[in-house]
Amino acid sequence: MNNSARAKILVVDDAPLIRGMLVQVLSKYGYEVDTAEDGQQAINYFMDHHPDLILMDADMPVLDGVAACARIRQLPDAKYLPIIIVTSFVEREWVDRAYAAGATDYVTKPVNWDVLRNRIHYILQAKHAEEALFDEKEKAQVTLASIGDGVITTDAQGHVEYMNAVACRLTGWRNEEAEGLPLSRVFSVLDENSQRPIAFPINRCLEEGKVVELSGNTVLVRRDDHQRFAIEDSAAPIRDRNGYIIGVVLVFHDVTENRKMTQELSYQAKHDALTGLYNLHEFKARLDSLLEHQMMSVQQGIHALVYMDLDQFKIVNDTCGHEAGDQLLKDVALLLQRRVENSKGFRRATLARLGGDEFGLLLEHCELNTALLVADHLRQEIESFRFFWGDGRQDKGIFTIGISLGLVPITSCSVNRKNLLAMADAACYAAKNAGRNNVHVYQENDAELLERHKEIKWLTLINDNLERRHGFELFYQPIRALHEDNKGLHCEIFLRMDDQNGNLLPPGAFLSAAARYNLMPTLDRWVLQNVLEWLEKKPNFIDEVHLLSINVSGYSLGDKNFQASIIQRLEQSPVSARKLCFEITETTAITNLTGALSFITALKALGCQFALDDFGSGMSSFAYLKNLPVDYLKIDGDLIRGIQKDDIDFAMVKAINDIGHLMSLKTIAESVENDEILERLQEVNVDYVQGYGIERPHPLHEFVPPE
Repeated sequence: MNNSARAKILVVDDAPLIRGMLVQVLSKYGYEVDTAEDGQQAINYFMDHHPDLILMDADMPVLDGVAACARIRQLPDAKYLPIIIVTSFVEREWVDRAYAAGATDYVTKPVNWDVLRNRIHYILQAKHAEEALFDEKEKAQVTLASIGDGVITTDAQGHVEYMNAVACRLTGWRNEEAEGLPLSRVFSVLDENSQRPIAFPINRCLEEGKVVELSGNTVLVRRDDHQRFAIEDSAAPIRDRNGYIIGVVLVFHDVTENRKMTQELSYQAKHDALTGLYNLHEFKARLDSLLEHQMMSVQQGIHALVYMDLDQFKIVNDTCGHEAGDQLLKDVALLLQRRVENSKGFRRATLARLGGDEFGLLLEHCELNTALLVADHLRQEIESFRFFWGDGRQDKGIFTIGISLGLVPITSCSVNRKNLLAMADAACYAAKNAGRNNVHVYQENDAELLERHKEIKWLTLINDNLERRHGFELFYQPIRALHEDNKGLHCEIFLRMDDQNGNLLPPGAFLSAAARYNLMPTLDRWVLQNVLEWLEKKPNFIDEVHLLSINVSGYSLGDKNFQASIIQRLEQSPVSARKLCFEITETTAITNLTGALSFITALKALGCQFALDDFGSGMSSFAYLKNLPVDYLKIDGDLIRGIQKDDIDFAMVKAINDIGHLMSLKTIAESVENDEILERLQEVNVDYVQGYGIERPHPLHEFVPPE
């Protein structure tokens, strides 16, 4: 209908009286009315003005109403135009001819005005509804054509009725070609993993009336060039107004790039970037899964774990540089992978780079003899390999390398991944000790391996606890003044480690292993970091803290990055460095005098204080004290414990205390365990005391300032 509120009607009749009557009646009904005298005028008027309805006499000169109706219907814009024929003819033949010409309806003469009024009203109402429906359909078609998803609709038998442009592009079918074909012929999909065709469950969607989705690994194959697209799709039933299912709408979109990105991220998370082998994380995950299945399975198999470490890798890396070392690792990984793939006697193999020049191999359902044979084949493969490296200007040479392998059978008793890895590493270590380029099978009664295993167990526990939130805990032990009022919390900080069985271990249990594997700088940094965090989170405690003493190992003083990292952390902290005192043992100071002096000088510039710990433990020399700007002397605990019965120990403690005072140093007696020792220290005039006889260590997080 036109944009006016009033419908425009064209009255066509050759009789002026009839035209006039029609115009008068229709105008009274609220319509806008124009007139024409014959069929040709009606055609011309429609082409110029496009009325909403034509009321046309059947019998007219020049061109009668039925012929004019037929010609108007041939015009492009007249497809949905209502045309009512006014006639005195009621014969069946004439009625059929009128409808065949495109008449919408007819009224007979003499005209019943009420019938005419109602007929025009309902015809125009139907026309308006049809136009609205057409507009909605056009909007839907435009929407479907413009969205990024492919859309296919079918009838209740699963035959294609419509495909939008995206669906046509992805499937390779044109809409007119696909119309009427079964969906399975147009929508060709595969399972990405098995590469087998998938039948879309359209019948289930039709029968159950539910939304159906395909799996997340569906691939659509295009008809013309067989190009494949990763898709996500679903189908929903189409219902009529009565709720009956009349078809299905299938919606799918191209997720090829997203799936590639997801697969790439998944691959990177599981694989080593340099060699393309599985990484340590994935290796551990597969080993855990195997052990879990081993525990739950009724039929428990035998598996094998092989730990491999290249021999002479460091020579290549140091001689030719890291680029050569990386290339060697890639070549070795390829050799190992090919050899494993060509081996038999196991169900599945997982080959991984565990870090550096170390590799791991997990053989599932593999007897020990077979695993030993596979390991020896790997050894021979690497032994016969020759690595050539040149930089284009000067040949660096040909290198021969080897590989040491530790083999551990996995049986029903093997339930701990950490222990298995430790045992395999220990067996590899034994293979190296036996002359390298060997395969060593782990033996429970091997004393050397058990000791190595124990060390590795500590190493694993330390590293695991460094990654855990509560793997370590700080304790404090007060240091009390003997001859003056205490100015606040003055204490020494101790480190305790969780054994992951509900117990806290003292430093003596694990520090030797930490020192052997160069973890002391890491632990020392952890202590300082957590002490500062404790103070930073409790700003109200800062005024209650006089001095916190933190031990620094000799291994940390030998670490070139340790001093810089400590200074950086202190400079970033709002806590005053004057609250901290670093304790360095006498032995460390003497054996690394240069490093100790450099560290003390740099940290004292920030305000930190220093204590020389274990003084008098056997290497005492007062001469170097003149060059070490320390603030406190901590007298060795063995001497302190001996003063209650040994006069020589008493004399030595007194001498150390007196000389310390002459050098303006404060003295601290540690290991004060009873009142008798305390009384003798008061005679000596020591400044501070510390020990179980004064107060035992407490968790730092339990400290509450005195009121």
